[in-house]
Amino acid sequence: MALKLDNSTFFISSTEPKKLPQSICEVAFVGRSNVGKSSIINAVCKQKNLARTSKTPGRTRAINVFTPANGRWIVDLPGYGFARVSPESKKLWREMIEGYISSRKTLKTVYILIDSYVGPTDLDIMMIQWLSSLNVNFKIVANKTDKVANLNLKELKCKISDSLNVDIKNIFCVSAKSLAGIGNLINDIGNMLLK
Repeated sequence: MALKLDNSTFFISSTEPKKLPQSICEVAFVGRSNVGKSSIINAVCKQKNLARTSKTPGRTRAINVFTPANGRWIVDLPGYGFARVSPESKKLWREMIEGYISSRKTLKTVYILIDSYVGPTDLDIMMIQWLSSLNVNFKIVANKTDKVANLNLKELKCKISDSLNVDIKNIFCVSAKSLAGIGNLINDIGNMLLK
């Protein structure tokens, strides 16, 4: 049985990965600025305002940790790519993301969010290559399926699988807005956090 995520609460926020305490296990969400990481976290935890959302790219500026159970974490990382911030801030975010992912021994998987409508970008591909080089387990969450006209989920999954060379079973097509496909993602996260 998967761990329930409904009771998740905010635990800690940090800009310094090395200062984060130890966890039993954790999963992390990463993706381009404004792809909907915070919205997805709210959707999987069935709460409207758990993670702070904004229409402005780059709102998440720290490593934000939420916990559905003691020692089990859901981590919201700053977005990469376009955001209306200084080059210095972007550099700090990159160092934060890289420092966190490369140092967490209890990290079970990284959920890479992509935009279903836009498709994978060069930055998403770079993130996949970097995670692969570190042997970090990752899965793809294609958000915003509600924006895809004449949506054929099987076709979309196959397209993403082919373009990213990712096993189809590691791709989740969802919409934080309509909640389509969220149930499967909830189960996957819940199972990961029990490992």
